[in-house]
Amino acid sequence: MAIITLQSIQNLLRPGLAAVFGDYETYPDQWKEIFTPHVSNKAVEYEVEMRLLPMAQFKPDGGAVQYGDMAQQFTTQYFHQNFGIGFQITANAIRDNLYKDAWPRATESGKDSMRQAKNIQGAAVLNNGFNPLFPVSDGQPLFSLSHPVQGGVVPNTFSVPSQLNETSLQDALIGIQKFLNAAGLRIALGAEKMIVPPELQFTAETLLGSKYRVATANNDISAVYNLSSVPMGYRVNQFLTNPTQWQLITNESNGFKYYERDPLSIDMFTDTTTRNLNVTFVERYSFGCSNWRATFGSQGV
Repeated sequence: MAIITLQSIQNLLRPGLAAVFGDYETYPDQWKEIFTPHVSNKAVEYEVEMRLLPMAQFKPDGGAVQYGDMAQQFTTQYFHQNFGIGFQITANAIRDNLYKDAWPRATESGKDSMRQAKNIQGAAVLNNGFNPLFPVSDGQPLFSLSHPVQGGVVPNTFSVPSQLNETSLQDALIGIQKFLNAAGLRIALGAEKMIVPPELQFTAETLLGSKYRVATANNDISAVYNLSSVPMGYRVNQFLTNPTQWQLITNESNGFKYYERDPLSIDMFTDTTTRNLNVTFVERYSFGCSNWRATFGSQGV
């Protein structure tokens, strides 16, 4: 177990240092741009998608009405996991440190560490979105050509991975308008925002921020801009691992979810035998997506 001792901070024991530094600004809670937060009071949360009535059928004069059934379809499970970090520092290292105001900034450092872990866990839902080893409730990856519905399948990605450009963005927006519910009925969903890695931020700005079409000599208006097809614009997520992957987040209300089981707790205690100060940061939570209709994405090229 790592322990901060006098040996660890030798230079902080001498007077006259011009500066003591090591703190940096870290990225904020980027997962909040994707996930809706919820509070959990159980070890596991379950969410069930229901299949409602199918489309109405022609009823001949004097004939019988056809009956349809309704039933549960797919279940999403949110298993909460613990995340934590901590440190130990000796009583002498605390007492003899001449720069206590500059280092260690224990609380800030611990919070930064926990925030970074949460951002990575949230981004993992998208990073693993094309991986069949990480299926959503219907057994398909989050981004799939074959999400099952009554009577067929529905895609929320392209058959051929497409880079982010005007054509692929328009095709994705059209694809969202063709989403079906579990019974096979067309549903009214639309894009709200785009999530991109740092490598695509300038492309996203050009596509969503220009009143006119880009990369063309024509002076046509930008249909995406003028129709406000992505009303909340784009967000850059520095924790996406694929530099060409991009995705649209829709207004599906039961999509990306974050469940907090135990909020961040910071505990400090002194070991009675060693007199070392122990500081721990712990929280428990889970990220997931209950409904693939919350997104349409491409791996890019």
